[in-house]
Amino acid sequence: MDISSNSNEVALIVSFAFFVAGVVKGVIGIGLPTTAITIMTFFVSPLMALGLNLIPMTVANIWQLSKADNPRELVKNYKYFATSLVVCILITSFYANQIGDDVVRLIFAIAVLLFVCLHVFGFNFKMKPNHDNFWQGGLGALGGLIGGAASIWAVPVTMYLLMKNVKPKQFVDVSGFLITIGCIPVSIGYIATGVFQPNMFIYGALGSVVAVIGFQIGEKLRNKVNAKTFKNLLLIFFSISAINMIIRSLLEYNVLN
Repeated sequence: MDISSNSNEVALIVSFAFFVAGVVKGVIGIGLPTTAITIMTFFVSPLMALGLNLIPMTVANIWQLSKADNPRELVKNYKYFATSLVVCILITSFYANQIGDDVVRLIFAIAVLLFVCLHVFGFNFKMKPNHDNFWQGGLGALGGLIGGAASIWAVPVTMYLLMKNVKPKQFVDVSGFLITIGCIPVSIGYIATGVFQPNMFIYGALGSVVAVIGFQIGEKLRNKVNAKTFKNLLLIFFSISAINMIIRSLLEYNVLN
């Protein structure tokens, strides 16, 4: 789909995707970019979905980071994770446009399935305190490799924080910091390679506003719906969508080759 000739359709897609994603985030606290990109890939190419997601993802996580108790401590304590994440995202984000829609869709789908598995089966491995720097560097690099190509690096971040067994508030603060810091190199890569185009700015702003509205509605619904059932339905949706994306990618790849 071409943005310039289908502006109304793109606006509707972005509004719908980020409204639903905002509601999801408000109800269960996770899944805003994952939900939005998954929905958008039903209507637009994966690379266009990554570009349209860039501004809302950045705005949402800056807002989350602004509520952190001590940002300086976050930088000090998680600098190795942040450094490896930024370096690897900066490298891989320059290749997202080159590897094409089918590979991006495949990487994103695999990351979504990992996200589902993490929330369904849990992750009980606990690190030794003296191995913290090693895991920061390793999982930060993994997050960067996935994040630059598919704009989703929350899975390695979540794995690391579960291994570290942090408290809920710290989990929110650290994940907000690490996802926000990753938005800087991914923005550089996507802008430089044309994944994010200037005419996407208005749609990104629209997505940010709609996501906030959806989030506020989701917060109000939080105590009126069964959050566990809601989350399970969301994970089923993610699973079906990811499997569909994998099949589509493999079929398209076979056709092209």
